[in-house]
Amino acid sequence: MTEGRQGRKPRNKSEVNRFWDFVGGSEENTAELLLYGEISEYSWYGDEITPAEFNSDLKAIGAVDEITVRINSGGGDVFAAVAIYTRLKEHKARISVKIDGWCASAATIIAMAGDSIEISVGGVFMVHDPLAGLIGYYNTTDLANIVKELETIKQSIVNCYMTVTDKSEEEIKSLMTDEGTWFTGQEAVDAGFCTDVMFTDVQTEVENAEMVVVNSVSIGLERFHTIPKGLLGCAGSHNNKPDLKNGKEEKKMTLEEFKKEYPDVANAYKSEVLAGAGTDAAGSKAAVDAERARIKAIDEITLPGFEELANKAKYEEPVSAEVFAMQIIAEQKQTGETFLSDRKKDVEDSGVKDVNPISNKGGAGGSEDPYGDIIDQLYPAAK
Repeated sequence: MTEGRQGRKPRNKSEVNRFWDFVGGSEENTAELLLYGEISEYSWYGDEITPAEFNSDLKAIGAVDEITVRINSGGGDVFAAVAIYTRLKEHKARISVKIDGWCASAATIIAMAGDSIEISVGGVFMVHDPLAGLIGYYNTTDLANIVKELETIKQSIVNCYMTVTDKSEEEIKSLMTDEGTWFTGQEAVDAGFCTDVMFTDVQTEVENAEMVVVNSVSIGLERFHTIPKGLLGCAGSHNNKPDLKNGKEEKKMTLEEFKKEYPDVANAYKSEVLAGAGTDAAGSKAAVDAERARIKAIDEITLPGFEELANKAKYEEPVSAEVFAMQIIAEQKQTGETFLSDRKKDVEDSGVKDVNPISNKGGAGGSEDPYGDIIDQLYPAAK
């Protein structure tokens, strides 16, 4: 957690970068607060605009019964974290904290606002001493005052932790070292910082020595002196070395990449899985029946010439029969427009527009009319 004394302040509301997001809850009269990524890109120290914007958003959700706070963050500004913690503790709603990935540094302060604090079984929880970011020139008195300020901030953080864990003040302070203390999900529960473990998956990818991606959220590592390798996902994910098998680099690809490169194998495997799904489980059988019905419905409405589009709708990019029908209509419309465009071009290329029409004046004038003379001879007019 950083004090961020020299952080840039937003000059007006339009410059506020909301790192929070309030959304409607899954149940009636509930709401969710998403805190993914950096806890503020600038310090809330002495700032009036950003806390006011957060308070306004919190007020806008109304008098809900429960607020679920979802956290996946490596931390950030301690003043922002304390402000959010305070506003949540003051709220009348029940606060349910769910740590979906990481909860480190300043993010742990916000987590302490929860009436319940659940952490993923693969989650990470980390506490450490507060840090001060300094720019400029300072004398010994200035630096001594900064040290006192950091000690005060640390004590306030300890006070937040003590509202949840049964650990003593001395025990908590001993965990808040320069290097920090890292906990797995279960260890965070055992230490009393969290109340329960959630059995959900956490995917951690290490991009480089300065960045990890946890559940699609980028988390900078520059503020952390040490990170246990076991908390960075599976073994080998942090060393940036290729996986070797039999002396050769093993190629890895996503499901979509595999389906594109080996469509026949993917389709065959999918058919096999569907055919072999257990019929003893009602859910599995229903899923198989629904998939077969979808494919059958697509087959029934497939028009000649649209077989390739049908295969794509059935296997490569699965859609419902209704959506497939709309795709056929769109293709037909495009085909009709292409036909009309080609007809117009054919007419223009034929040169017919350049032919000048010549009138025969309706047969009038002194021109001979041999066919008329023969008719008069065969059928003379009655006198």
